Amino acid sequence: MDEVLSRAEIDARYPDEWILVIDPETGPDLSVRSGIVAAHSKDHDEIYRVAMALKPRRSAVWFNGEPPEDVVLIPSAWVEEADEPPGSG
Repeated sequence: MDEVLSRAEIDARYPDEWILVIDPETGPDLSVRSGIVAAHSKDHDEIYRVAMALKPRRSAVWFNGEPPEDVVLIPSAWVEEADEPPGSG
C-alpha cells in the first residue's frame, strides 16, 4: 500500500471506482497529482470506513468516472494543520 502513483496511473488502474489517496501531492488548485492509494471500491461507504480506520493526516477522495445518477458530488477542501501561517508565503 505504499506505492506512490501519479494521478494518470491511479485513473488508469481504477476506472469507475471511489478512490482514497493518502499523502496526496497536490497542485496550487488542490488537484491531486500523485499519492498512495489506500483504498478503491465501487462502494463509497467502504472508502469512508477505511478512511475512518486509517485516520490519515492528509487524504483525498474522489470518484474516478461519471458518478452514478443517484450521487451528488460536492467538492470540498480543507487543511487541518497548515505548515505555514496564512499570508506568510
